[in-house]
Amino acid sequence: MFEFDPFGNPIEDSSSIAFRDILFLMVFSLVVVIFLLTFLVNPVPKPNDVPLRTQILIEATWPSGTGYDVDLWGMGPDGIPVGWGIYEAGPSLNLERDDRGKINDLSELNYEWMSIRTRNAGEYVVNIHLYNQYKEPLPVPVKVRVTGKGDIGEIYETEILLKRRKEEVTVVRFTLDADGKLIEDSVHNLYKSILRHR
Repeated sequence: MFEFDPFGNPIEDSSSIAFRDILFLMVFSLVVVIFLLTFLVNPVPKPNDVPLRTQILIEATWPSGTGYDVDLWGMGPDGIPVGWGIYEAGPSLNLERDDRGKINDLSELNYEWMSIRTRNAGEYVVNIHLYNQYKEPLPVPVKVRVTGKGDIGEIYETEILLKRRKEEVTVVRFTLDADGKLIEDSVHNLYKSILRHR
């Protein structure tokens, strides 16, 4: 049986009020946690993170604040090398950022990137070259990532140790078919010099 206040409204007992308040707080806490998790979860890089005009993005990074001059080199199906001093080949391959370590660079970040803007059929080669170490200790670790837009996704990611000045290492070689799709079995890192084609 309910008790009534002077205005004729039923009075709830304290246990039902406490239950309702705890239930409300639990639901509210769950909503807040889900909302925060959407910002805290580290998403896997998506192919759509590749810059607009780029179909395939090639990135190389090495320890920040160091003086190493590491060069990223690429070559597409046309056989024209792209890297320091040769910044583009045809409509497809472009060196977008050349980093010379501490030379003419106010940023501590050591980062080079190259873009493949069209998905022409044929083999693509990605190399790194230690142009100069400038008295920095060797080896130097270089992380390289190759990511494509849309159905291509991540092609290759690795870390390579460059052990001597002027060393050139093939990071990855891959082939696109006539439809611009990655041929899965074509991804390997058999050495092929790009610098000798300069």
